[in-house]
Amino acid sequence: MFCIREVNLMIEMRKVFFSYKAEDEIQVSDLNIEIKAGEFVLLCGKSGCGKTTILKMINGLIPHAIEGNYQGKVTIYNKSVREMETFEIAEKVGSIFQNPKTQFFNLDSDGELSFGLENMGIEPCLIKAKVQNTINELDIENLKNRNVFELSGGEKQILAVASVYATNPEIYVFDEPSANIDECGIEKMREMLIKLKEQGKTIIISEHRLYFLVDLIDKAIYLEDGKVKHIFSNTEFFLIDNKMRKGMGLRAFTKKDNIDFVNPIEFHKTDEFVISNLNYRNNHKCVLKNMNISANKGDIIAITGKNGQGKTTLMKIICGLLKENAGTISYNGSLYKYKKRRTLCYMVMQDVIHQLFSESLMDEFTLFDSSVDKEQIDSILTKLELIKMKNRHPMCLSGGQMQRLAVAVGMLMNREIIILDEPTSGLDYLNMMQISEVIKEFSKNKIVFIVTHDKELIDNACNKLFEISDGEIYGFSERR
Repeated sequence: MFCIREVNLMIEMRKVFFSYKAEDEIQVSDLNIEIKAGEFVLLCGKSGCGKTTILKMINGLIPHAIEGNYQGKVTIYNKSVREMETFEIAEKVGSIFQNPKTQFFNLDSDGELSFGLENMGIEPCLIKAKVQNTINELDIENLKNRNVFELSGGEKQILAVASVYATNPEIYVFDEPSANIDECGIEKMREMLIKLKEQGKTIIISEHRLYFLVDLIDKAIYLEDGKVKHIFSNTEFFLIDNKMRKGMGLRAFTKKDNIDFVNPIEFHKTDEFVISNLNYRNNHKCVLKNMNISANKGDIIAITGKNGQGKTTLMKIICGLLKENAGTISYNGSLYKYKKRRTLCYMVMQDVIHQLFSESLMDEFTLFDSSVDKEQIDSILTKLELIKMKNRHPMCLSGGQMQRLAVAVGMLMNREIIILDEPTSGLDYLNMMQISEVIKEFSKNKIVFIVTHDKELIDNACNKLFEISDGEIYGFSERR
């Protein structure tokens, strides 16, 4: 059992309203929230409901770095966040974002672990000891002296947590920490959360994956349209039945251990799309080994496996962003060299913010192909609940809304092969299902590859599955 070491109020929000400067729409309204010292609090709800905005108000990004219409009062230790200096907030609140790359300031892991301590003005000899203590306590010896660009997604997220842990804040805010990591990474994240809870730290986590938090949270705050809809105790929350859970847009409370694919996929050189004996080396390291994949139009293929096994590398080779060292890729009987494949494929990357260039959602669809049918655009935006925002600038969208927009643009691209890299990361259940239905509807004359850890998406959308382990591929098809 875990115990809360104090019962005094740590964080308080009173009659808080906020809207971002570029938007008329109120992001959060009439928020009244109390969080006691040592509590572990889950913020949940559909994508765009205001979870990230609340975290930004706690860690001071709002209003110190992000402007907008701000009313009400947010306090930490009974002191207004507005009136606190940013360095004061940073000493008390540690932040771990969905994309750890956005909070890295160094090229190596040791420098990253030291960075926060250096900014606090701690003496170098003490910094070294604190960093080593962090490594020992979190059991991350494997992350010492590593290039941050060579870390897997899970390792980057663990490093981000460790760099905050080294500064020893009383409050931790996590924004979708599991969104882009595999099951091993989630288990490591859970171990770290247990340690923080045992230490009596105050933890506020915004999260859609819920199964790894079942016995950790003290209460769950369910948000809807920027308002607190309900506050549940741990017991109340995890007793919600499946029908109600899905209606609330919440992911599964239990971990799905198996994916319902059993029969080996047969490799046919006569299929429309054929990858034959593909190999790829990087810095003398064999990344992909003798890969053979065949597919036909209408196939929706899941590419799974632990972080760092070569999934995204394979996708970059398929779409011509990387050149294979050996092997061939052909389509409809014709050989496609890597440059030619760029005209065949379209890839929606994991960090979709790098793929949104236009002034409005509508313009994103016609940027590269002016012939896209306007009715199709309206149809897909309606299905993804983005139609009311079609004239809005993409950078004004929430992370989940950007994700849905990028997938929609990809599915309407006039390309034969569509590649989606973690298209449902950070999405709630309802939005995941919407993405699943859109992929199925618009993939009838395409081949779709989906790199994902999302077993709910695989179950709902995919007819084939390939698992990559240590650069080698294993395939299964047909459901039980």
